Amino acid sequence: MTRYLISFLVALLALGSATIEAKEVRGVGSVKYSWFDEKVKLKAIDKAKEDAWKNYVGSFTSAQLAMYQSQLKSQFEAELPNLISSVRVEAENNDKSQDLFNVAIRAEINDALVAEIFRRNSAAANQDYRDSADFGSLFLAKVVVSQKRFDDRRTDVERTKTNSTLEEDFASDDSSSVDSVSSSEMTVRESGGSAVSRRAESEYEVNEDYNGSLADIVYEKLEDAGYFPLEYVELTDCGAPFIEDVYGEFRSNADMSSRMEKTIRDAAVDCGWSYIGIGAVTLSGHRNDTATGLRAVDANVSYSVWSIEDGRARRAASVRNKTHTAMHRSELAAEQEAVIKAAEYALDTVVAKLQQKSIR
Repeated sequence: MTRYLISFLVALLALGSATIEAKEVRGVGSVKYSWFDEKVKLKAIDKAKEDAWKNYVGSFTSAQLAMYQSQLKSQFEAELPNLISSVRVEAENNDKSQDLFNVAIRAEINDALVAEIFRRNSAAANQDYRDSADFGSLFLAKVVVSQKRFDDRRTDVERTKTNSTLEEDFASDDSSSVDSVSSSEMTVRESGGSAVSRRAESEYEVNEDYNGSLADIVYEKLEDAGYFPLEYVELTDCGAPFIEDVYGEFRSNADMSSRMEKTIRDAAVDCGWSYIGIGAVTLSGHRNDTATGLRAVDANVSYSVWSIEDGRARRAASVRNKTHTAMHRSELAAEQEAVIKAAEYALDTVVAKLQQKSIR
């Protein structure tokens, strides 16, 4: 009895995990027929599944799409019955005048299986675990805590121009003559000017709670891709700045200075790492969404990976200034969701680029 109960609980957990890692998509399918029966419906649903899958593929990063088209399309199509689940018919129409049956469906795609297919076909995954490349990362979360805005400074210019007109009259008779001179002035005013705008100054604060979430995402994504994740703190033995100094760098600057970034890369070279990733998620734009009434938060992410070989660090993959927006009743929940969305996008993108280049 206990054994069956354990098996049942394991099945429930597996089902829950699959539900969490599923993405909902829609698709439509149409079939021309000469005789309408149940087989026509099933064929239309199969076409709708194929359409739903195409819509899902449209969400791939450019690197994932290139790898899919060049190497993995047949593998994914063979796995399609396992990739698509929970198919629900939303609408159907039988156009008898044209002998055409149409159906619209909603289905779920197994994100975990998609990631696994990409992973098992990567260069990093096809090696012994002991040969896995070391991959360290510094991924920080910053929150804009204050922003000082400046009014436009306007300079008004007024130019005045005065025109003088001289008129001379002459009159005479047989015995005398008269000269008459008169003058008049006309003033013309021209106005103009210019406005000078000054960019708002922002103050940032590093959020250690969100840093923990970023570290978890990095570790999970790198390990799933076949890399050996390393902690940033290990780099301080090789000359990298302590994390407190890195935090201080971000308090008044939107980006890390090139000098500090190079110091970190040089430390990764000296420590013999294979890869170093450096990036940040910046939370800003806290506002009420007028359409939904929810709190909205923007998360801008940038992340770069350098490959280290022959004593040099070369940029291998990067994500530059991509903004993700999350909305929730709670501003805190919106922040958390925005951080996760931005981080997962960054790691999925750089890992896909490394896989596409067959970098171990």
